[in-house]
Amino acid sequence: MLKLFEHETLDVSNLSDAETALEVQDLNLWFGNKHVLQDISMRIPKHRITAFIGQSGCGKSTLVSAFNRLNDLYPGCRYQGSIYLDGRDINHKKENVSRLRTQVGMVFQRPNPFPMSIYDNVSYGLRLQGVRGRRQLDDAVESALKDAALWDEVKDRLFESAQILSGGQQQRLVIARALALKPDVLLLDEPTSALDPLTTLFIEELMAGLKKRCTIVIVTHNMQQAARVSDYTAFLHQGRLIEYTDSDTLFTMPEKKQTEDYITGRYG
Repeated sequence: MLKLFEHETLDVSNLSDAETALEVQDLNLWFGNKHVLQDISMRIPKHRITAFIGQSGCGKSTLVSAFNRLNDLYPGCRYQGSIYLDGRDINHKKENVSRLRTQVGMVFQRPNPFPMSIYDNVSYGLRLQGVRGRRQLDDAVESALKDAALWDEVKDRLFESAQILSGGQQQRLVIARALALKPDVLLLDEPTSALDPLTTLFIEELMAGLKKRCTIVIVTHNMQQAARVSDYTAFLHQGRLIEYTDSDTLFTMPEKKQTEDYITGRYG
């Protein structure tokens, strides 16, 4: 199995607090009367890539969205259980959600640049935080675009509309926008499903480098992608976490029959 980046494997069933970026404890989530996530418990390791796989509607995106409270935007959403980040339960009613979404960035399936310049897209979140100094903004924009492997392609047209960029460039711009806030965790929900194979590979290589800076959680329907880029993989089915271990083990020697059936194409 081709891996983009070699790593030391950790035992995710026994991670220490120092090795843990996010800890989920007995998480249940409902949209109205629909019980979408059921009794999820897991620890996600720092500075690794963790992939969530499973059939459409199994709860992957809902679980990822719970990590920065995006599900709160949907009427009728309620949850029980805890999600710990930096030792605090982000499900607590007093959690500062704006601060949380700075720490936990999100990139969606389709590129969604704002209708403004490339520069203003990347600096948008910093300006919301009150950053006004031009030198500080310039440095942050350059750094984020370099981290997203986009700087060399756009450095001479920073003040042109982001809409001029290709789909792959727009997705990297959105990643840069999230990175400008220096998140601890970056969530990627099907980030390459709308891109061509060559651009997909470029984004995958980018992810392999970015995990040095932050923890990455990716939702993907593409099991080959999960096997290529992720250090750990979690398989979800009907709102439950079925199996979660290092990706090499899950894709070659799954413990649960449900997992084996899914990755071998017997269902899903």
